[in-house]
Amino acid sequence: MKKLLTILFLFTFIIANAQVLKERRVYYLDCSFSMKKFGLFDRVRDNLKKAIDNVSDETTELIIIPFADNTSTNPQLRPMREYATQAGKDKLKSQIDKLTLKKQTMTYHYIPLNDFYNKRVDNNRVTYMFLMTDGQDEDKKQRALNELLPKWGEKFGNKNVYGFYVMLHDSAANPKIDQVVNKQEHLWKVQTANVNINLVRLESSATFNAKNDKSVDLRIYGDVSGKSFSASFSGNCPYKVKKTEIKSDKLRIWIDKIPGQKLPESSNYSLNVKMAGGGKFDFLVTEKINVKCLNKPERTLKISVR
Repeated sequence: MKKLLTILFLFTFIIANAQVLKERRVYYLDCSFSMKKFGLFDRVRDNLKKAIDNVSDETTELIIIPFADNTSTNPQLRPMREYATQAGKDKLKSQIDKLTLKKQTMTYHYIPLNDFYNKRVDNNRVTYMFLMTDGQDEDKKQRALNELLPKWGEKFGNKNVYGFYVMLHDSAANPKIDQVVNKQEHLWKVQTANVNINLVRLESSATFNAKNDKSVDLRIYGDVSGKSFSASFSGNCPYKVKKTEIKSDKLRIWIDKIPGQKLPESSNYSLNVKMAGGGKFDFLVTEKINVKCLNKPERTLKISVR
């Protein structure tokens, strides 16, 4: 009886603490007057509203922040914040429809970046940033290029923080920014007016016991229809991936030991994951999984969230 109560306690404790990380999505929308070109502002607003509609988890926090300024000394940003309930989405979409372009404004990319770095990352949520702009950075000091973007990987590369530098028009293309962005972990450049991006995320850690297990399951967040995954361990690892398969809302990774290799009792290895079959706007943001590999008899309680 005592053993049963202990198991029930452990089960309850694990369920209570197996909290799924909620999301925060922060959209910085360029409202400078140049967005009037080619009807770009209307197109981007429509796509942004579609992106909001496609967020299925009602606990997701949505923050829309228009930016355009006629001074670089005292920038004012006024966030619009709601949760992704139907009422919250409707309110945000109504506010987006009311946004107007600001005449005689300059485009300073450091303003939204600095705001995100200092105010918008929630350590208790997976945080996404979308910086949407149609033009070149007009900051003479080039603070975004020289100071902020080069620090992204150092600040967020090992955290649940992901960024998209969305160049809404060809005029926003900048080879120097491309080079910096390409060097950063968890930061991507997207050149499109379609901001309706499908984010695919996996659980970032797992435990595998060679004595008891044949596979590990990673929870999948996002639309993976028509997609497949491959995985491999990096470095000097005594384990190999046999195959991967999608099981409902999970990615199942089958693992085996490499013949002739000695297995340590406990060690951590990095598992690299790639996604195939995705379209232009499908992004796998979790590309590395930390797997704790054990090689010892243990009585384990496996819980599957369905």
